[in-house]
Amino acid sequence: MTALKKIDLLFLTYLAISTVVLLLGREPSMNLSAFIWVRLLLVIAISAIIYADRKKPAPLLTLLRLTYPLIVSGYFYSETVFYNKFFFSNLDPLLADIEYGVFGMQPSLIFSVYFSNQLFSELMYFGYFSFYLLLLSFTLYLFIKRRDHFDEGAYKLTASLYLFYLIFCFFPSAGPQFYFTFPDNELPDALFFHHVMHFIQSVAEQPTGAFPSSHVGISVIILILSKKMAPHYFKMAWPFVLVLILSTVYIKAHYAIDIMGGLMIVPFILYLSNILYRLPVWGKKM
Repeated sequence: MTALKKIDLLFLTYLAISTVVLLLGREPSMNLSAFIWVRLLLVIAISAIIYADRKKPAPLLTLLRLTYPLIVSGYFYSETVFYNKFFFSNLDPLLADIEYGVFGMQPSLIFSVYFSNQLFSELMYFGYFSFYLLLLSFTLYLFIKRRDHFDEGAYKLTASLYLFYLIFCFFPSAGPQFYFTFPDNELPDALFFHHVMHFIQSVAEQPTGAFPSSHVGISVIILILSKKMAPHYFKMAWPFVLVLILSTVYIKAHYAIDIMGGLMIVPFILYLSNILYRLPVWGKKM
């Protein structure tokens, strides 16, 4: 029986594909050797986790062993800025024109102006931050409460994130906060969570991945998966997702049409995730 699980093969496949894309589509300023070293260290660390889990499994180690591809997905997202112009140049001018053609304005610039109350801004920043809470809480809920669905749920969630990252190769877009200039790109003030989100954006956000919105798409995918696998979690999660969707435009992370794109692509992402999950694991009878 192979030591590799489906989630490991998903991770290794994405690692290989993203490495090839980096080699072919990288920007001249990119330090390729640094990315190669990171990949080497990831493989070494993950091999150690898999080995340790096989030799002496423990609940926390097993959780880490089954979720590391999800944990490192944030790093993989940040990489997309170096190859997201693989096919096209930045599409923000086109997206902004479409936005104006559809709405007669720029919702990402108007929303926070008309709703400038600090308490409402706080709600919006928390809504955007709740994306990370949804990823964490959904995974832990399945692991603790619905272990029979954990492998499938964690796999499909991770696969969906990776598929979004690959889609960003075709739709390079920075989003309003990066595309528009001062003062249009100024973000609204709040009480607390705007400091949290500004810190996260300063260390983790990159001018990439605006269209289609993975925040919206992944959040809706969590709702769809939880509706089937964890109905009680679904009842708790959907209000957070609703606020999150609004927040993506309010804090100028996305154009309104990014939300539409994120919603429209969800069935396609889930369809591919289902296909990938059904693929057999090498050396194991399914």
